[in-house]
Amino acid sequence: MKSKLANFKMASGAMFAALAFLIAAVSANSTCMWISHQPELPEDVKKLRKF
Repeated sequence: MKSKLANFKMASGAMFAALAFLIAAVSANSTCMWISHQPELPEDVKKLRKF
């Protein structure tokens, strides 16, 4: 039972990491509709921008 739970945790952790990377890449290439609500992006996320 423990090995199945550990495998599930590893698989879901990898899925969430990939999802977080995808969301960061999408948000680096888009802007907020509300100008005053646009947060400052970290330098690492700015590197994901398409030129």
